[in-house]
Amino acid sequence: MKKQWINIGVLTGVFIAAVIVFSYLTNRGNDNMTADLGTATLPTISFSCDGYDVNPLTGYKQEMDIATMRDSVTPVTANQLVMNIDAYNRDILSVSYRVCSLDGQQMLYENIMEDVKAQMTLPIEEGILTEERMLVVELEVESEEVYYYTRIKDPSECNLTSCMDYIYNFHENALSKAENSGISDAIEPSGEGDNTTFQHVTIHSDYDHVTWGDLEPKISGEERWYVMETNASYTSVKLEYEVLCSGEENQTDRYRVKEFFRVRMAADHIYLLNYDRKMEQIFNGSQKVLSEKGLLLGIASYDVPYMVNDDGTIVSFVQANELWNYNQEKDELSLLFSFMDAENMDVRNMTDTHEIKILAVEGNGNTTFAVYGYMNRGAHEGEVGAAVYYYNSSKNSIEEKVFVPSTKSAAIAADELERLVYYSTQKNMFYMLVGGTLYEIDLEKDRREELASGLTEGQYAVSDDGSMVAYQTDGNEDEATEITVKNLEDGAEYNISCAENECIKPLDFIYSDFVVGTARKDDAGTTIAGEQVLPMYKIEIRSAENEIIKTYESDNSYVQSVEVEDGMLTLRRVSKNGTVYSGMNAEYITNNEDKEKSNISLESYSTELKETQMRLTFADGIQDQMPKVLKPKQVLFEQADVEEFDSFQQTEGYYVYAYGELQGIYETAGDAIAEADRQSGVAVDTSLRYIYERGNRDTQYSMEGKDETISAMLQQLQSGKRPAEVISEISGNKGMDLTGCTTEELLYLISRGCLIIGMTDSQNSVILTGYTDETVNYIEAGTGVTGTVTYEQMDQMLSGSGGILEGYLE
Repeated sequence: MKKQWINIGVLTGVFIAAVIVFSYLTNRGNDNMTADLGTATLPTISFSCDGYDVNPLTGYKQEMDIATMRDSVTPVTANQLVMNIDAYNRDILSVSYRVCSLDGQQMLYENIMEDVKAQMTLPIEEGILTEERMLVVELEVESEEVYYYTRIKDPSECNLTSCMDYIYNFHENALSKAENSGISDAIEPSGEGDNTTFQHVTIHSDYDHVTWGDLEPKISGEERWYVMETNASYTSVKLEYEVLCSGEENQTDRYRVKEFFRVRMAADHIYLLNYDRKMEQIFNGSQKVLSEKGLLLGIASYDVPYMVNDDGTIVSFVQANELWNYNQEKDELSLLFSFMDAENMDVRNMTDTHEIKILAVEGNGNTTFAVYGYMNRGAHEGEVGAAVYYYNSSKNSIEEKVFVPSTKSAAIAADELERLVYYSTQKNMFYMLVGGTLYEIDLEKDRREELASGLTEGQYAVSDDGSMVAYQTDGNEDEATEITVKNLEDGAEYNISCAENECIKPLDFIYSDFVVGTARKDDAGTTIAGEQVLPMYKIEIRSAENEIIKTYESDNSYVQSVEVEDGMLTLRRVSKNGTVYSGMNAEYITNNEDKEKSNISLESYSTELKETQMRLTFADGIQDQMPKVLKPKQVLFEQADVEEFDSFQQTEGYYVYAYGELQGIYETAGDAIAEADRQSGVAVDTSLRYIYERGNRDTQYSMEGKDETISAMLQQLQSGKRPAEVISEISGNKGMDLTGCTTEELLYLISRGCLIIGMTDSQNSVILTGYTDETVNYIEAGTGVTGTVTYEQMDQMLSGSGGILEGYLE
């Protein structure tokens, strides 16, 4: 068997060599050999669960940061796990696996098995699965190690099989538009549902949209089932698949679909809690995709990413995680990047854990773009990171400029790297902000220079497109007197300074305009919760040429922070009383600069069959509607430019997961919990400890065995200490800012024994000590008097402070 594999390997090597030689002969105008990404090579694994094949996992070529690998959860029945291996003709020598804590800090069990089969039963030591754990599977594949990650848990109290059966039936009945199947009774049509589109269908959509209208969907290829959460209260499952649907310009259209279910079983009846389906048409340049008005994108998101050249004749756009370029003058459509392969429906190519971001489109159509996340195939297959590419339209080739690897999960790495990576086409320079250091890397001279170091989160700001960065050059966040603002594309920069008794802070960018704040050091104080703050008395918006466009300054208020969205600047203001600051109403500033309007714009239109669709509309129309379709090759070098860094800055904060994906990383626990509640998801800290799960809590809870801690908190509060100080001292600086949460949102933390202090006004506070299904119990900090009120009444009590809350988990 092994000898046969070696012979196949030799033949494969000869074939690849022949392809490269052929590519060279057919690309003689290029200075380098070219080839496409090639096929995926790593094995995949999945798990059997009561007749369902769930959680198909792709492999990693290096060990990952376990605390970030929070994706699927795999049920382990009777301390045994049935694992399926698809080797794809690779020789697997052994299987080893280990069970550890969610943060990877505790090793609980490990085992190795050398009798490798397509289906294997992995025993788990009894007594380990008292709570969720992390499973790491390691395959020895010929000469390399490949790693796979999933959470595992005991599903004995989860009613998982019944929930999976319900989801299967709903899914199949919706596809077939089966009558009297219970779908009408399960969904909750309302004004929240958008019944003008099939792109995003929810539990609030009407029956016709949930059952696909007249699109007549047919599954194409394999369905991928992922168990995302399962507990005694609910089970969440995500399905990924492709469908062929009836078309209009074309007989059929192909779509990528993500379908999410959250269901609960109670008293032998299953309830649909959430339903969310998104579909995006796969753009096929070989079909009818041009009309007299523009590029027909079909059923797609309302915010398809695109970028246009200055002349408005060339556009690059991302659809269904593929990057396309259309040149109107040359009448050419080019597929610049895709992990999918139209000739090979390999499930490994369909894994959708990466993002494509367009960085720049030049006048001639040359496009710079980045790919963030998990690399399905190609030179970096099985790695996570950021790859920057350059498309040369005249050579019809793609050149990889640089790759930055990461050991974090694809979602978290993408979130970090997208904000902190930039490539300058003018200077052939690569910029990376990692571990608090801003690097400038000359790719031609292979030289790395530190532009700034020791930066923390509040000491720098980056524009949305990554081309502009501002950072403090002296002192810490509340002491710096100078900021450098740098245009990374052309290298231009300017400095802003303030007086000695002041501090200057980089806040954000509105397009290319910089938002900067100035504070007086004498204004340092605390919030009413006791947190140290230095609010700003002046906010300025400065142009790329360092001209002051707008200034905000008030005698009666200070600015604590700002937020930029769609050109609107929101000022989070506070008022001062001695050295204590209290929240007040926000103020809004609109910047005069708008995005330059182009000849090409994204518009929606509607038809009877497919309803709302998207189009890249050309103001002057399109004459020739039969474009040439190109697929540029990737330029091959002896060795790709890989920029490795010793360590990435730890992303502090809280992760929100919903609809089967990471939805965001939030600085405060309060913001994370509010968002998780809004999206019916979960929130966890960086150690993957749950701080919120909607619905998964006891109906009542009372603090028991914590009288001593509560007494200590009361004494400190009565002595004049602020809640943040008390929580910090008791928890060892592990407190959480829960400001902004409703009382009902706090119940999950209380059920986990979390002691929470809420401010009722600028001076008085309460400690929350328990709840029932309608009321919450508390102790007045000043008097020690206990009380019970409804959730709404407690919300009203806390509104006197603006909802200031502090707490901690043991």
